[in-house]
Amino acid sequence: MTPPADLARPPQALFSPARSPGLTAPTSLMETARLMRRNPMAILPEALFETTRLTGPYLGRKVHEVSGPAEMKSILQDNFHAWRKSPLILRMLTPILGDSILTAHGESWRRQRRILQPAFLKRRIDRFVPIMAGAGSDAVETLLAADGPADVHAVMNDTTFSVIERALFSDVEGFDRFEVRAAIEVLLEEIGRMRYSDLAPSPEWAPRLMGPGARRARKVFRAAADGQIARRRALDDPGEDLLGLLLSARDEETGAALSDRDIRDTLMTFIAAGHETTAIALTWALYLISHDEACQDALRAEADAVFGAGEPDAEAVPQLVLARQVIEESMRLFPPAPILGRRAVTDTEICGHPVRKGDVALLAFYCLHRHKTLWEHPDHFDPDRWSPERRPRDRYQFLAFGGGPRACIGAQFALQEAAIVLSLIVSRTRITPAHGEVEPVMQVTLRPKGGMPLKIEAR
Repeated sequence: MTPPADLARPPQALFSPARSPGLTAPTSLMETARLMRRNPMAILPEALFETTRLTGPYLGRKVHEVSGPAEMKSILQDNFHAWRKSPLILRMLTPILGDSILTAHGESWRRQRRILQPAFLKRRIDRFVPIMAGAGSDAVETLLAADGPADVHAVMNDTTFSVIERALFSDVEGFDRFEVRAAIEVLLEEIGRMRYSDLAPSPEWAPRLMGPGARRARKVFRAAADGQIARRRALDDPGEDLLGLLLSARDEETGAALSDRDIRDTLMTFIAAGHETTAIALTWALYLISHDEACQDALRAEADAVFGAGEPDAEAVPQLVLARQVIEESMRLFPPAPILGRRAVTDTEICGHPVRKGDVALLAFYCLHRHKTLWEHPDHFDPDRWSPERRPRDRYQFLAFGGGPRACIGAQFALQEAAIVLSLIVSRTRITPAHGEVEPVMQVTLRPKGGMPLKIEAR
């Protein structure tokens, strides 16, 4: 295995991107709603970067804002069954994702998790390496073809969509892939758009109204997915792509298979969660290394040593050590899901502090990842902090993929894809900033406001 480059440097040599400023004083309910609609990051208290728990009143209950590893573990693992996803997030996701692994609870979630887990074993993920490498090479061509600065965010969205599309469907016979892709983009935009009505204390069962465009897009996607599922079921061999794995998967405890509706909702969930979050991680990684020439040079040297002028294969991927460290550091500074909401469904506690049924917990991963008591120079881009000697020992100090039983099932798929694409881009290009600071805005995921223009030149 190729040893990672030594990137240990003094703080003054490290790039420090601006972070979202926190609230320094309490705000009214109306002002909080306004801030959340504009950018939910704006409601995070500045104190959460130094303390680990704040509690205050919320519509007759309490909101518990947490940013410490022990508090995260208490909610996500130790008292896992006492919490459910917030009604706000469920109202935004369920009309599009249905009762999928991302939105389900109780036995429905446990059953889906058991059935889906084997699809993400390493030996199965490895077979998608050629798809990831091909998409990375296509991304290089697109970036170099840009007239002026390239919108890296848009290109990374296209790249990761291409990966998940090819991984889900080894062929696209029977539907118009461009029509389906356009429909999916409309649905992702619908998920990310927060309305004032979403912030009202509505019952969890109350449906979220969708506009006519989103309803049409959902119909297009569901018809295409149902058609693919029916076509594959009619074949003797369902195939070895993700759709084939879903069709052949069985519950180890009961022998039950996923229903057609389960599979359709899972396909949409994989697209929404597996494409958007990886694109965001790559976008921020490219932004960060555009300000760090030494890191770019080290990544380039690693890629040259591992796969030269070709493309990485499954055996080469574990050798992309620095590439993975850069991805992890970018996800620390800009976690794709920076805030997570939970609601207590029974009386419980957070590290010994009592919580009543109906209370809300706000898990501020963004504050956890930049906490002044947990990280050395927390606002600096320092990939070396992920070296074996320095990486955090507490798994709840870094939660880019969540934690506990509901941690992201596709984490290794995403990390492998991101390392491959990043290495291919950096091995063939030189990246520099197109302008100054970029504002992170949360629209379910943490996106760069106005896109991410960067200057891309051939190496």
